[in-house]
Amino acid sequence: MPIRVLAVSDQVDPRIHSASIRQRMGDVQLVFGCGDLPASYLEFLADALDRPVYYVYGNHLEEATRVPGGELYQPMGCIDLGGRVIRDEWSGLILAGIPGSPRYAENEPMQFSEFQIGWMLWKMAPRLWWNRLRHGRALDILITHSPPRDLGDRDDLPHRGFKALRTMLRRWRPTYMLHGHIHIYDRSQPFQIDFESTTIINVYPYRALDLNVATVIDDRFPHDAELRYPPMGSGLRARPTPAATKEPAHG
Repeated sequence: MPIRVLAVSDQVDPRIHSASIRQRMGDVQLVFGCGDLPASYLEFLADALDRPVYYVYGNHLEEATRVPGGELYQPMGCIDLGGRVIRDEWSGLILAGIPGSPRYAENEPMQFSEFQIGWMLWKMAPRLWWNRLRHGRALDILITHSPPRDLGDRDDLPHRGFKALRTMLRRWRPTYMLHGHIHIYDRSQPFQIDFESTTIINVYPYRALDLNVATVIDDRFPHDAELRYPPMGSGLRARPTPAATKEPAHG
């Protein structure tokens, strides 16, 4: 079966920030935050769904993440993927994240030049090489705030994509890339692009997706049990089988 994920970005959506989310989306296995979201929103999702929440910071940090002293607030119960490569122990997915947007203002900690993004990717390379040797693939899902250049971005500087991300997709060939930052208000507009071997998905403001990623994980938890995806900390595991489906956003 596919991996069921909820991806959110840029806007607190009342359909998600709702007391009924656990009843409506109880089958979600992982949650991804693609930036520009209040920390409280991510904490709500971690608590309400009782699932791992991975996130990257966006470029509008004043909305949620700054605290006195200029430090970034880390949402409780959530994992910062920015500049990191992590293997999720429960699903077996290999995840990586790139935060922020192109630099267009001064003294903004999550706005970057192409060189800075390239340097961030260079530092991630040893772990990606190790994954390719150890697991037969470097990366399953890349989580970013901004899109790659000319792949769903815009012409203005704040919303222009990073060229370095195109290079990363070619070199490490993740199955999926999820991003935010580009607001699509017309739900009839395309939100998905295929590039090389990667499916790029704009998740604004949220999308529930069935991602077809082949992983090998512990099969002690039966597929046909009523509770298909055990709570965090239960010690139980499931083995999703590869299947290719993708679900449009709810609403």
